[in-house]
Amino acid sequence: MTASAERRQPVFPTFTEWVDAVALLGGWDGRGPLPGIRVEELAEEGGLVVRAELPGLDAGRDIDVTVDRGVLTIHAERHPDAPPQRQGFRYGALARSVRLPQGADEAAIAATYADGMLTVRVPITARPSHPRHVPVVLG
Repeated sequence: MTASAERRQPVFPTFTEWVDAVALLGGWDGRGPLPGIRVEELAEEGGLVVRAELPGLDAGRDIDVTVDRGVLTIHAERHPDAPPQRQGFRYGALARSVRLPQGADEAAIAATYADGMLTVRVPITARPSHPRHVPVVLG
């Protein structure tokens, strides 16, 4: 008798998949923020890599990446080439913000776009300090 190890798909989606689904609908009430962009964050030697799925966009016209006070924001707009007879794609504005770790060098952030994937590299120059106890002296 041989035992085989199979990975089974969970019966219910993970919590993050539920949250992403709600974000894609525009929030709980349908009037919330812009629909979300699916991203993943990867730690690499010397920095952080943020990858975003943005297929079928023109990087020069449709994608805008900004960083302000430790928050990286990706904004994109999808425009139809021609009016579709039947619409299954989401058109319009999409956005996603990611809080950057301490020590992120905002001036050296670089972004590339290839094969529908936006890759943003964030160098981390200084390591965050650890909390330390500061003694209080009675004066």
